[in-house]
Amino acid sequence: MKKRKPEKSDPPVLRFKARLFRQAKTANASGSATLLIDVPYVVSEKARSSGMTTVEGTINGHPFRATLEPNMSEGHWLPINKAMREGADADDGDTVNLVILEPESEPVMPSDLWVALTASDKAKTLWKNLTPIGRTDWIRWIVSAKQPETRARRITRTVEQLSEGKRRPCCVNVYEFMMHRIPTNVSSR
Repeated sequence: MKKRKPEKSDPPVLRFKARLFRQAKTANASGSATLLIDVPYVVSEKARSSGMTTVEGTINGHPFRATLEPNMSEGHWLPINKAMREGADADDGDTVNLVILEPESEPVMPSDLWVALTASDKAKTLWKNLTPIGRTDWIRWIVSAKQPETRARRITRTVEQLSEGKRRPCCVNVYEFMMHRIPTNVSSR
């Protein structure tokens, strides 16, 4: 991936190292203990939640979107799923490099999307019931269009999919969008 310099609009990036561990009390459906990372207090604090919250970042350079879960010490831990573990090429006891993006505020709905949503009660109702990250994914997909015609098609498809009850866009690459937000040649801010 091409290195780039950070811009003023980039979100704060939290970089840290952590050791993977298994805690028997977190056994999953298969009976094996879940692999976890205790996140530093500053990351928990920036997560803006004392409960579960979704974060985006990388583990050993492998992109992920995952949920921070409250731990026993008023902070959070990050459960490491199989895809994250394999992408990071890490296992129990290994130290990994993590980059977590500070959560961004929900983007403003584009006016052309709002006009299109008002034409469909089903789509508008589902939009209101989506999580903030769900709405963000739809908006990211629409605003990432390079041509006005593509943007118009995506807006039409958004209304169609929401009217059909689909909560996520079919074609958005959340990892690609996220990776563009991580400056690669700076240390923690």
